[in-house]
Amino acid sequence: MYLKAVSNITLSALMFALAGMIVKYVSYKMDVFSLVFWRNVFSFICVLFVGWHSGKLSFKSERKKLHALRSLFTFFALITYFYAVKNTELSTAVLLQQTSPVFVPIISFLVFRRLSDRYVWIGTFVGFLGVTITSCMVTHSINGGDLSGIISGAMGGAATITIWMMSDTESPYRQMLFFSLYTLLYSFVFLPLVWDSFNLSLLPYLIILGVITTLAQYFLSVACANAPTDKIVSWSYLSVIFAALLGYLGWNEKITISMLSGMILIVLGAEISLRK
Repeated sequence: MYLKAVSNITLSALMFALAGMIVKYVSYKMDVFSLVFWRNVFSFICVLFVGWHSGKLSFKSERKKLHALRSLFTFFALITYFYAVKNTELSTAVLLQQTSPVFVPIISFLVFRRLSDRYVWIGTFVGFLGVTITSCMVTHSINGGDLSGIISGAMGGAATITIWMMSDTESPYRQMLFFSLYTLLYSFVFLPLVWDSFNLSLLPYLIILGVITTLAQYFLSVACANAPTDKIVSWSYLSVIFAALLGYLGWNEKITISMLSGMILIVLGAEISLRK
């Protein structure tokens, strides 16, 4: 059970890091609101296409309020994450977006009145320490992009809790269907601002972004359906490692000994969280 959950949340972390790389490239040619809007358009098209071919397309659900709430949290997480990627280093933006594991045990206690075990707290702390070292966050002061990334992490943590709450009845595909539908509806508020910003040359990147972020959310939903979320969510810290590697490949960002040490702590912290 844990192996399947960890495998899926690792894939989710990789998808989030790849999405950050695409956003980093496209954000120089398109504003954040346009990125979010077109990402939501192509995500919804992708989910509809899969549902139609698989015969799973159905808008019946008794937990539409939770779907709407999860989508709202993720909608704000996307806006603030894309803004952070545009206005700070890729690894730093991914780090701050992935502070969500820190918020999960806290929100879990407030919602479920259930205190996560000590291994969750220890693993979360060790993993976050590794994330901080890997991204070299301590070497520069907080700016608007960093603050936006922290907000993204908080919204991501809240969204993860809502996924956990409905994973007992809602399949990963149904979660994706309502998630893509509601985020698209929310983003229509930006339509007057983004209608004239579409650039046909960016179409392949926007389609890939929609597919990748949808897969990231899908793998996260599958992971939460197979294990207690507070026990596995620290594995999403792996996206910082993936971001550092992609930053090296795409922007020639250096990988230092301290970064490698931080990566080891990330994996160690995630493994500690799984203990009983």
